[in-house]
Amino acid sequence: MPTTNTDLIDRYLHAVKFWLPKAQQADIVAEIGEDLQSLVEEREAALGHTLDEDDVAVILKKRGSPLKVASSYLPQQRLINPAMLPVYRLVLKIVLCWVFVPLFAFVFLGPVLAFAHPGEMLLRCLVEYWRAAFMTVGMVTTVFALLDRYQVKFKHADDWNPRKLPRVPGTQDTMTRWNHLAGFIFGFAAAAFWVSLMWQRSEFAFSGGTRLILGPVWKQIYWPVLGLTLTGAFFDLLSSLSPRWTRVRSRVRIGIDVCGLVIVAALLKAGNFVEISGGNFSAADLANKVAWINGMIDWTVIAAGVITIFDAAGATRFLLRGKRAKPAAIPSAM
Repeated sequence: MPTTNTDLIDRYLHAVKFWLPKAQQADIVAEIGEDLQSLVEEREAALGHTLDEDDVAVILKKRGSPLKVASSYLPQQRLINPAMLPVYRLVLKIVLCWVFVPLFAFVFLGPVLAFAHPGEMLLRCLVEYWRAAFMTVGMVTTVFALLDRYQVKFKHADDWNPRKLPRVPGTQDTMTRWNHLAGFIFGFAAAAFWVSLMWQRSEFAFSGGTRLILGPVWKQIYWPVLGLTLTGAFFDLLSSLSPRWTRVRSRVRIGIDVCGLVIVAALLKAGNFVEISGGNFSAADLANKVAWINGMIDWTVIAAGVITIFDAAGATRFLLRGKRAKPAAIPSAM
């Protein structure tokens, strides 16, 4: 289905908006939109007919690439050339992301796997995050400042095609971004709760001398649950940065769900989750309480398994539907 003229202008404005600071996006995009509308109307009056897609593409081409137009609205007195500021911010975000994730693995997960104290390692990880951020910002800023000093220009700054601009995301894309960001926050919180609750724990002690003794299966699944929870949390973070990463996200989600089902199967196979000792209970009462607690845990695990199966089925259905569907053709400029 060919794009409309209005759609082409909307995509251009959205591309310009991507490179602008959030505080200035609305005003600048509105101003550029009015200018483009005036140009279109003047051109239509001169030709005596409605502009077609080729005519609109020519107007956008003359206006300049979205990156170039966005940079012209940025302050001129900077360490870095204003034309490079949008790219600088994007590169900085990507580099920080790729520095922080491995740093978490080596500074926090590695030592914790070697039985170091989680609280101490988390504090050390935060300190290393601060140092890494300071060094990363300094290095990226220095590189871009040198590029500006020696007048290095982007070769493809003007080599662009208005018809190949990305589509304008709808409200659903914004909701997806926030949902994944919330998933990262809750996932990380769940991992921290799991560590604080189950770290090197074999029982829970209550008043009156009652002890809830954990079965061996909890030690077996401790690290798989932690690793799977953190993997899902960090992938939600990456998905919030790239909400259109739908097919990759579905594949990773299926992999996480399969691993989750393996953990569910291990729990169901174990069966005996806890035992109770101590307290003033008769043998019959003690047996009933143990049976009730194990039964509740059993049904909770089953419910979690059913939810995981539905989640994996939804992701699989999305992938299969994407393979059957043929993407709409976007006409290319000749």
